[in-house]
Amino acid sequence: MELTIALLGFGNVNRALARLLQRKAAALKTDHNLTITVTGISTHSRGQAIDPAGIDLNAALAAYAAGSLAPLHKGAPLADTMAFIEAVPAALLVEATWMNPRTGQPATDSDRAALQRGMHVVTANKGPLAYAFRELRDLAKARQLGFFYESTVMDGAPLHSLKREGLPVTTVNRITGVLNSTTNSILSRLEEGVPFAAALKEMQDVGLAEADPSNDVDGWDSTLKIVVLANVHMGADLRPADVDRTGIGDVTIEQVQAALKEGQRIKLLCEAWREGDAVRARVAPTPLPLTNPLAGVMRTSGGVTFEMDTLSSLTILEGDSSPDTTAFGILADIVNIARGRYRLSAG
Repeated sequence: MELTIALLGFGNVNRALARLLQRKAAALKTDHNLTITVTGISTHSRGQAIDPAGIDLNAALAAYAAGSLAPLHKGAPLADTMAFIEAVPAALLVEATWMNPRTGQPATDSDRAALQRGMHVVTANKGPLAYAFRELRDLAKARQLGFFYESTVMDGAPLHSLKREGLPVTTVNRITGVLNSTTNSILSRLEEGVPFAAALKEMQDVGLAEADPSNDVDGWDSTLKIVVLANVHMGADLRPADVDRTGIGDVTIEQVQAALKEGQRIKLLCEAWREGDAVRARVAPTPLPLTNPLAGVMRTSGGVTFEMDTLSSLTILEGDSSPDTTAFGILADIVNIARGRYRLSAG
């Protein structure tokens, strides 16, 4: 079968996806009888392109590097993102765009518009799940569409598909995780005696932290991620404002080194737990015993532990993350939508 897809955003993640689609084209055909054709790409600053016959991805990567996708566009000019979503001839939208962590926009509106138009949606964006998960999930179900989001937490690690297919009749009672690469790397470097500012600059230099690092350092990214996990895996309806949030800005070299001498390691820990009929959540620097698997999560790796009424506990650890690992999570979602896995009951 052929699946036409559109890419909303063409930053590091969707450019990595473009390269992955080319590298895995033969395997997709052999293993899944699936041919994926990109018919549209929309960016914030480098233009938009639609070609119903399919966009050559090498040409798209080169055009992006040159500064504009406009030479690849076929048809009438497009006014904005919503015009692109309305016009692009694609069955599925991959959304990997910038998002304000305090509002979930504009990503939430984009995903909603695509579902309303009748397109499957794969998002790598935490905002839509942190601010409108139930609405978007129910909209997709009502229209018999896929709304998948594997790459929103721990990149391509199969967390959400685990819930969908691997843990039937299971109640998750508690989730704990180390989920932000920037803060985890900074805390690891503080243990080694590297000053906070220098450790942060290292992450900025390799492109894993923004010029304004507040979303990571102040715990916003971690807050969004624990809200996503609580909403998807625990049936909660939390918003980021519901989370008790403390960042790592006040953590010192002396504190992390003292904890290590006492057999502990300070992590920016994300937690969600049941309290009666409610689900509570917090994000805060927390000392963990070195015997805890999450204490061994270093630098840009990540991990999460689920405590359940069936398997007792299950911990998933991920190696170092990158746009390539995020792109794999997106590709896995695309393949599973093509396989019709969205028809399973989810959450």
